[in-house]
Formats: sequence, structure tokens, C-alpha cells
Amino acid sequence: MKFNQLEAFIAIAEGSGVAGAAELLCVSQPAITKSISNLEEDLGAPLFDRSRNRLALNQNGTILLRRAKAAKAELQRAREEISLMSQHQKNSLKFNCSPALLPKLIPQAINLFKTTHPDTHVELAGLLEDDPKNKITALLNGEYDLLFTVLNENEELLGVSYEKLMEIEVIFVASEGHPALQMQHPNFKQLEQYDWLLPGHGGLPYQLIRAAFRRVGARIPHSALTIANRQITFSLLEHGSYLAAVPYHSSCFEHTLSALHVITVDTEPMHWPIYVIQRENTIMSQPASDFVEQIKQLL
Repeated sequence: MKFNQLEAFIAIAEGSGVAGAAELLCVSQPAITKSISNLEEDLGAPLFDRSRNRLALNQNGTILLRRAKAAKAELQRAREEISLMSQHQKNSLKFNCSPALLPKLIPQAINLFKTTHPDTHVELAGLLEDDPKNKITALLNGEYDLLFTVLNENEELLGVSYEKLMEIEVIFVASEGHPALQMQHPNFKQLEQYDWLLPGHGGLPYQLIRAAFRRVGARIPHSALTIANRQITFSLLEHGSYLAAVPYHSSCFEHTLSALHVITVDTEPMHWPIYVIQRENTIMSQPASDFVEQIKQLL
């Protein structure tokens, strides 16, 4: 299997077709066709369903595409690291994380890490408030080296290895003067009449809260807002009349609990597991390993 074969395969699989792939890679169409044929011969399986003037990715091709894009991204990262070395920057580290780890834990970890790794280029890459599934896809595509995020181990996770880093407690907070503050240990049935601020729709945190509502025969109100950014949540709490489910861990939280209007809800304790995730079958670089250890020391 050769790199030019993978490049031709990726170009066709992503919609360029044989003609488009030839133009993109600056080779002839017969050369592209031969590359795909040789690749399929090496693998012993067809990668496309063929019809007249059309190639459609089949199941084999879908499996290879994910791996091929990750391999291409790894080579690009190698080029970047070699370039950094030539500029006297010894290493680089790209990572993405859950918004729950900001704005306290990650800045502290970066500052301490830089004291021992002054020549390492550190980049917080990608969208912070994206769905964890999309973040894992970006990780597999080589957009960053490490990912710190909520993970549901019950879901099938291909191509990654992971380690639990911490668990974040869910606390329930009210706006100043909210009627729920007068209740003694209310349950979700009593609280479903109010406007709520909840974490991003569809993810594990949201699923846990929805399940807690359902256990007492309640439903999440249609008026509930789903917000991943904690700063926006606190701004809405300050200027409106809301209840909010907020991730809390002393190492990550920018407020003291005494400064908040916390409600003790009659429900089972809820925790969101945060994992450190990397691509499967890759050796974690020394800077990446040291950065993870730095975070662990701050917990």
C-alpha cells in the first residue's frame, strides 16, 4: 500500500471522482484508475461499487476512508513537528477539551506545563462547544493529539483509546429570588414548571438529566435552553429567572459554591465522567504525557 494510492482513494471517496482526483493530484486519469486498482488488489477487496461512469464507496471503502484520513493527518502532523524542530521549537501539542474544564483548570495546567516545557508549542484547537462525537471524529482525522471530554462508554467507540480522568458533579442553581429557593428538597416533578438551562442537547449530560426527570414522571420543559458555555449560563441566571444544571468540580469551577443559589434537588447524585482520549495504537508523545500528568496533579 503506497501513499499515492491512499491520496487517490481519499480524493475519489470524498466526491472528486476520477477526473477530479486526477486534477487535484496533478496526475493522469489512467494513473488514478491504476492506483485504485492496485490498492484494491493489495487489500484483496473492492472499495467501490461500480456503475457506468460512477464510483460509490462501499462498506470496505468506508472502513478504509476513516483510517486513511487519520494516516494522512498523522503524516501532516509529522511534517509540522519537523518544521517546528527546524525552527528550534522542540515539540508541539494540540488538544481539545470540554467547556466544563474551562476557564480554570486548563489555563492553570497550560501555565504550569510551560514552566517545564518552554519550547513546546501548545494549541487549544477545534470547537470547544461541539458534540463529543464530532470531537472524536476530529481527533481521528488528526486535528489534535488529545481530547478531554465527556464520554459514554456504553456507546461503540472505534479507533480511540481512553482513560477516565475525573468525574464532575452536577449541581442545580437558581437565579436570585427564584420561587424554587423557597422549596425544601423539591423533585423534578415540582420543578418542571420553571424555565431551565441545560447542557448541550443529546449528549450524555443531557441524557442523565432527562432520565432523572422521567424517573419522577416529569419531562424537561419545552422552554428549556441547552447551552454548553458556562459563562453564558451564569449570565442568564444573573439577568433572568432560571434553574440550571451546572457541572461542578473544585478544580474547574470559577465560582465558590457560597456565591451561588444552590438548590438541593431530591434526586440520585449525577456525575459526568471526563476522559482523556487519543487515537488508538498511537504512542503518546512525551509532552502530551506530561501535560496529562500536569492536569491530574491539579485535580
